[in-house]
Amino acid sequence: MTHLPIGAGVAIPHRYLTRHVGIFGATGSGKTTTLGAIAERAPCPVLILDAKGDLESLGASLMRPAMRIDAMGADLIARALDLSEAQAGALQIALAWAEDSRRAVATLADLRALLNDATRQDLSRDYGLISPISVAAVQRALLRLERGAPWAFGAVRHDPRDTQGITVYAASELTHLPGLYGAFVAHTLDSIYRGLGEVGDVPAPGLLVMIDEAHLVFDGATQSIARRIEQITRLIRSKGVGLIYVTQSPSDLPHIIAGQLATRIQHALRASTPHHHKALKAAAETMPGNITAASILGLATGQAIVSVPDASGAPLPGRVVAIARGRLPLHSVGLPAPVIQSARLQTAIEPEPVQAAGKRPRPWFFWPAVLAAVLWGAVLLGS
Repeated sequence: MTHLPIGAGVAIPHRYLTRHVGIFGATGSGKTTTLGAIAERAPCPVLILDAKGDLESLGASLMRPAMRIDAMGADLIARALDLSEAQAGALQIALAWAEDSRRAVATLADLRALLNDATRQDLSRDYGLISPISVAAVQRALLRLERGAPWAFGAVRHDPRDTQGITVYAASELTHLPGLYGAFVAHTLDSIYRGLGEVGDVPAPGLLVMIDEAHLVFDGATQSIARRIEQITRLIRSKGVGLIYVTQSPSDLPHIIAGQLATRIQHALRASTPHHHKALKAAAETMPGNITAASILGLATGQAIVSVPDASGAPLPGRVVAIARGRLPLHSVGLPAPVIQSARLQTAIEPEPVQAAGKRPRPWFFWPAVLAAVLWGAVLLGS
């Protein structure tokens, strides 16, 4: 089979999966079902960046996301920490000093130590003025991550380029901290792009990457990060990788990225506010064919208006399709509590010792009796 079936009479040609897919619709309209169906029928390994947890059951491999500070760069670290421009500048100076002095900064603890040392050095001549107030703000942001998701900056156990079958990054906990999920997605895409060679136009992708809640990637992102993701989206097809952006409306994405999506799957939208009306109008206007806002409003749960490329790559007019569900159930699995790498945090949550099975605790008079026996023995020996 050279096509990925979506519903009755509608399928995406495998060769055009590298020209990317957009899946849009309101909460409860059927986006998750569509994601599950595509993941099951994909002709290649699938990496799912799951922002809500309802795709965890798809994963033959399920893991928490993890990043190394020294592999991210100042822009993405600032994004993860949700820093202001001045705070990001202080961070950039500290990291530049670390790089020039060949100092390893792999974990949050390393970064905190670096910032402490940077305030004691005169870096203004070689790097620029670093404000103690800005450094203090960065350290407060670090505390938020150390308390909220310390495992996110630990040992990296999976290279996304080595994805086999369906792999799910359970990233729902990252979305609770502003900027952290967006930084992780951008870092993952950059890692894949930098680590793969050119393969040109291929009959089927070597990897599909599903980006759930894609609007979080761009909300609050700096222009440099947004431009980098736009560049990767344009060029990563030459590496044999297809991207699937999932969000409520096409207007949630930068127009450059929305324009790169050769396949569009539009589920129902609601229009209860002026903002919703604007998003609904944008969704109708960007869908190929004679699609109206009323057409999108009238979609039932599990239905979508789908436009796929034809044999030449030109978009076909959108048509209403009942999405053919996959076989696997879709739900959260629930990962066990992560192992905390920070020694300071380990001390704070160290469990109380547990008595071994079958052993009774010693009575209160045990040690006084032992001490009395020792003293009495010493007296006898002295005599």
